[in-house]
Amino acid sequence: MRSYKQKQRPMMPIIALAVVIASVLIVVWIVMDRPSGNNERTQGEHSEVTQDKSGPPKTDFLPGAVVKQISKPAVIDYNELAKKSITKDLMEYRKKDLGVNDSVDLIVKSNESFTVGGNTVSMENVIEQAFAGKGRVFEKELDESGAQKPVGLTTYGVYVVQSGDNIWNIHFRMLKDYYARKGIRLGETADEPKSSGMSSGVGRILKFSEAMVIIYNLKEKKVTADINIIEPLSKVVIYNMDEIFALLEQIDFNNVDRLRFDGSNIWIPVH
Repeated sequence: MRSYKQKQRPMMPIIALAVVIASVLIVVWIVMDRPSGNNERTQGEHSEVTQDKSGPPKTDFLPGAVVKQISKPAVIDYNELAKKSITKDLMEYRKKDLGVNDSVDLIVKSNESFTVGGNTVSMENVIEQAFAGKGRVFEKELDESGAQKPVGLTTYGVYVVQSGDNIWNIHFRMLKDYYARKGIRLGETADEPKSSGMSSGVGRILKFSEAMVIIYNLKEKKVTADINIIEPLSKVVIYNMDEIFALLEQIDFNNVDRLRFDGSNIWIPVH
């Protein structure tokens, strides 16, 4: 019996060592198989992105990206003038600022559009057509949003042609509006020729102004050179208010009859 016990003793350390090694391997396997905290967060972030299918990717997930929204020009609706509206209030404000009343219906900037009936007109397109007809180039530049805009904003007055209108009377109303703010009242016959048959100074201004306006056909969507055929609600008369006022500011009304007009050019007396 003594010899048997002595032979079995060396086996105990070997068994204990095997148990220890097995335990270590199990612990290592558990640790290696467990996902790290960073992986969990990454998976969570990934699941948030993939689950959001309701719209385009948010800029939060696009570091370094620059997103710009191209600005759209305002659209002014002529049809809104018949009722109390923001458009009506805006037009009244702009008219008062310029000192005009009913000689124009709309005051529109060169980067805006307007609607008459079911026709929406871009002022940029109108100006481009008008410039092209005179062999000129309408200059544009990019704004901060990346959209094209005219170089320098210009103010335009838009009159919607009504039944019974003619181009001469439309211009005359504009002229009376301008001089009324100067405290000068133009008589109803101020545009008629003198008794000698010579054109009055007011008549010469009106004749010259025909070359300064734009007639736009709403139905055909183009600028027309025919100023004599005016169709109600199908055409508009467009004034460059900056240009018109700049011209009129140079004229001393006391010397208006000294103006000279040759069919193309107008001469304004200095004194």
